[in-house]
Amino acid sequence: MGTASMQAVSAKSYDHVVSNSVMTTPSTSRNVNFTGIYPLYNKPADVKGARVVATAATLDRLANANVSTDNVRAYRVAETNSGSVYYKVVTFDGQYRGWIYGGKNKASFNGGVTAYTTFASQNLSAVQQGSTYKIANPGTANDGKTVTYQSPEWTQYKMGRAITDSTPYAKSVFKIDQTGTRTRENDQWVHITDVTNANSPANGWILMSGLTQVSTPVADNAIRVNLVDPDNNSSVIKSFDVTRSAAQKGTNFGYNTNGTWTISTNDQDTIQNQIRTALNGTNYGLEGLSAAQLAQVAQTQFGSSVNLVVKKADPIADNAVRINFVKPDDTIYKSVDWTKTGVVKGNNLGYQLSGNSAWGLSSADLAAIQDKINGALGTGSTYELNAGNNTLTSGEIDTIAHGQFGGQIYLNVSAVKNQVGAIQPYAFKIDADLSTFTSLSGAAQAVLDLTSPSALTAVDGQYSTTAVTSAKGPDSGKTYSMSAAQAAQNPLLLETWFVANNIDATDQKAITSSLISAMKAQARKEFISTNVNFADFTGLPGTAFTSSSVMTYLNGHNANVLHSTKYPVAYSAPGVLAVTDQTTYVATSADAGTYGKAAKAYYAYADINLIP
Repeated sequence: MGTASMQAVSAKSYDHVVSNSVMTTPSTSRNVNFTGIYPLYNKPADVKGARVVATAATLDRLANANVSTDNVRAYRVAETNSGSVYYKVVTFDGQYRGWIYGGKNKASFNGGVTAYTTFASQNLSAVQQGSTYKIANPGTANDGKTVTYQSPEWTQYKMGRAITDSTPYAKSVFKIDQTGTRTRENDQWVHITDVTNANSPANGWILMSGLTQVSTPVADNAIRVNLVDPDNNSSVIKSFDVTRSAAQKGTNFGYNTNGTWTISTNDQDTIQNQIRTALNGTNYGLEGLSAAQLAQVAQTQFGSSVNLVVKKADPIADNAVRINFVKPDDTIYKSVDWTKTGVVKGNNLGYQLSGNSAWGLSSADLAAIQDKINGALGTGSTYELNAGNNTLTSGEIDTIAHGQFGGQIYLNVSAVKNQVGAIQPYAFKIDADLSTFTSLSGAAQAVLDLTSPSALTAVDGQYSTTAVTSAKGPDSGKTYSMSAAQAAQNPLLLETWFVANNIDATDQKAITSSLISAMKAQARKEFISTNVNFADFTGLPGTAFTSSSVMTYLNGHNANVLHSTKYPVAYSAPGVLAVTDQTTYVATSADAGTYGKAAKAYYAYADINLIP
């Protein structure tokens, strides 16, 4: 009798889903990225009928993609009887959809997915804060820079365009109120709002590269000063207009004196103050306009603009205010930062006093700031606040109180010693005799002014002690150096050198002539300061003086006519430099200014020798 044997057949054991629900957390918190560890299935992996939709290698490639269409959104969550969590996800372009293992805890993404930020917000730049823009190329293209979007393109699932055609908004002007970069592309997107319609359908996100900066027309009686980035001169940090009543469009803002373009001291102060105001709160600064920048501004015509390159400054902390001590010449002597905990950037340091238009500070803040100032202007400081006691006045307290955290304030300081309006003479050559020149009007004098004025150096003596060097002798190739003072002391010094060095006649004449020319040129850089007193031209530091007050002082102190140091003009024989001459300078005009800065006085001279 046969026997039948039975073999037990074991069936595969599958998990089953015990919960499956729509995720209710905010959609923006459900952006995820693949880890590349687990594959994507059509259903939870351990459930019967599950199959791979995308391999782990494919998901790893998507995780490292550089296009935002490969961003991923989780929208359902399921749990199996074994405690495994699965998320249903979809790529933003819809190409991949399915279930992926998410660990053992619904509280956070794990396993095959991780939380992901598709867009990183950033702070607006100074340029973005202060500028307005238009859409550069209005139209219908879906390229990120032609129309606007509800969110930066492909950074949120199923968030598309705000408008599909920007043509109707070609003339609209927008402000930027948000900015940031997409994580995968690292390109900058900005959120724009119509300046005249807060509810414009065109308000939305667009690539920064899709915008063009807008500038308003410059008034006929104004110039616009654009403060531009040192690394990109087409990037305007801030702008402001300087107006002048009765100015005519097309005329220059400044003036040309002896071939040099410049602007008045008052205009310099006005523009410097406006620069400080404009750049306050930015990481840029521009203190003390250079001669080249002054020339730029001076030559700017009313109705047009000028670009001034600013400098990058040390950042100011959000809880700090920078106190700048300004010297009388408008340059910064020193800066200190005062900080306070628990404050907000942009808030004022102080408050308006009750029943008063002035502002004040709390007693604790005032004491702390006063200590900071005393430390900066204490022992060893060459400048002082308020005649040396460095104690803040009510006006200075008001200035500080109006200051904002994250910004700057400016306090005027003066030199420790009482300063005078030291007069600096400048000389310029004219193509006329002095008597004729001084009788002409200012305009007529300007026509005859053939050179730019050069500063004169004071010399306490009749002769220059600065040695000059001759040109090389054509035969010997030798040069000789000496000063006019040496020539006057020993007229045969050069001749002695000729004999000692066996210099031939041709070289003797060439070297002698060259030395005479060089000594003459050196003398015309100097004036004899003996019995010339400029030190009594005094006034309170920082107060203004007029050009006429400078001229009155010169005329009253026998300083309206100056003389150069003496120089040789002829020789009885090569190497003999005994005959001397000098140049006469006649004061013609002066600049207005403030005490503490050098007063510029201009002297004319004719290119003639007094001794035939």
